[in-house]
Amino acid sequence: MKVLIISDTHGKIDHVTMVLERTIPLGVGAILHCGDYASDARLLQKYYPHIEVHYVYGNCDVGFGGAYSEVVEIEGVSFYMTHGHRYGVKWGEYDDLVIDAIAHEAQVAVCGHSHCAHIEWQDEVLVLNPGSITQPRDGRYPSYAIVEVKEGQIREANVMQIRKNESIGMHPVMHQMHR
Repeated sequence: MKVLIISDTHGKIDHVTMVLERTIPLGVGAILHCGDYASDARLLQKYYPHIEVHYVYGNCDVGFGGAYSEVVEIEGVSFYMTHGHRYGVKWGEYDDLVIDAIAHEAQVAVCGHSHCAHIEWQDEVLVLNPGSITQPRDGRYPSYAIVEVKEGQIREANVMQIRKNESIGMHPVMHQMHR
């Protein structure tokens, strides 16, 4: 199964629906929304009832109540989800996030908050921030991630950008990924 990972939608889901229409036929069966407008994730649940949707609350979701972190298992792969505002991700610091992911026995740590995409392997944990699909701060293109999982293994992980005329391309951060 492929998992669509998004964050920081801030009330705009048009890019998400466009990406879903293109990726559901390719095997996307779950969405992880890493906060800031968890209400958008609830809308996606309504529009795509056949897709698993998981979400956490971010700093812009204050007052709505709910979890700021969650562990989700998909196809035997454990994802530690959080928005990231309680960590140093805005400044590129992912160490504490990795510590919490390891404490929760997660293979993948996903977050948002910075609006900047990030992907790396750290202490056997895939650390992934999809950036923002509506308000990117690491360039001019909205971004998201797709992680393919099967039988307890991470098969592939990519951060993608929505470019001009809704064309899709690899995010430059992919050139920096190492294991």
